[in-house]
Amino acid sequence: MIKALFKFTTLLLFISLMGCSGRLFTVHKIDVQQGNAVDPEKVEQLQIGMNKEQVRFLMGTPLINDAFHPDRWDYVYHLIPNYGDNERRHVAVFFEGDKVANIEKSDMPLPEQDEEK
Repeated sequence: MIKALFKFTTLLLFISLMGCSGRLFTVHKIDVQQGNAVDPEKVEQLQIGMNKEQVRFLMGTPLINDAFHPDRWDYVYHLIPNYGDNERRHVAVFFEGDKVANIEKSDMPLPEQDEEK
């Protein structure tokens, strides 16, 4: 009788644990972040006419500084979360001389708005 009760309790515990979470018996995966931390709020502060030092101060050193295209800086960010959708951001800043001439943004989320406004 005690063995049957023990087996029943063990089976009930196992079944209840299986229903709690689909990730209970999976391997833990870490978040993988690569590239520059491209913040949408900082990208919105980029303006045509800024010089290279101002862009570097605001955005940091570009991930890609191509020797064949010295007037183009690329900021790339890629996040592979442990669970969920991948996130990718890319900003290309084009210069004419020392001033920003064009800014291309792709896959950028909208900047978060303040709740108080």
